[in-house]
Amino acid sequence: MSDHLRKACEALQVTPVRPLVEGGQKQVFIVTDPSGKHSVLKLIDLGLATDPAALERATREVDLLKRVKHPNVVAVETDLQQIGAPPSAVFWLEEHLDGTDLRYAGSKWPYVDLLELGLGVAAGLGALHRQRVIHRDLSPGNVQRLTNGKFVVIDPGFAKHTLRSGLTVGGQPGTRGFMSPEHLQAYSGSPTAASDVFGACSLVYFAASGTPPVPYKGDDAEYLQRLRNATHIRLQDRRPDLPEEFCHVIERGLHPQPARRYRNGAALHTALGGLS
Repeated sequence: MSDHLRKACEALQVTPVRPLVEGGQKQVFIVTDPSGKHSVLKLIDLGLATDPAALERATREVDLLKRVKHPNVVAVETDLQQIGAPPSAVFWLEEHLDGTDLRYAGSKWPYVDLLELGLGVAAGLGALHRQRVIHRDLSPGNVQRLTNGKFVVIDPGFAKHTLRSGLTVGGQPGTRGFMSPEHLQAYSGSPTAASDVFGACSLVYFAASGTPPVPYKGDDAEYLQRLRNATHIRLQDRRPDLPEEFCHVIERGLHPQPARRYRNGAALHTALGGLS
């Protein structure tokens, strides 16, 4: 056990069960308290951080999760705590979610599951957007599918509060294959709530077809050119068995121009909620 992990566990009075992400700057562990309750311990080693904004980003992530209390957004269980002064590491606890993230959830889902995915992610985004917060990194690794069928948005580490100054993170954060055209800074400003809508619809498209609408094929320049215009095969052509109205909603969310999409998670949720 590393010294940082030992100190964090002692401070929180928990015991490590197994690692979820181990090594490098960010470490994530399932832990248990004396009552047997499981939680997720997140530990950021600031000594390994190449980004000087790592401490500020962790602070904002915990602050955000404390304010956003919604069943489709992961819950934080403790305040951010630090090791040392100045801090050499920071840590906190989040709720433990069963199930798996979308990277391992298979593809070509039936319509009923795709609709539930869209509704769950849109509801979680709606809660973030009501706090004037943009997630900016919706990808299969950042949405958990629970065993009860619920979908939960996790890891808002690169979230941006529209009423606070932005963080410099070496360009707009995002995951290749799941970025929006705005991540290229081709529009004024940076990713907005409509960008998160693009991300949510990209996840639905991915679950429906097994590939994101604008897949990354290993060539940055080629990917960015396709992303600029959101060039993709229509979902209806990929999955002709899906209802036309559902495909229309997803295609609107994937429009290259933010103003032509649903303006935020709540608007997307309303559109999907109107489908049978």
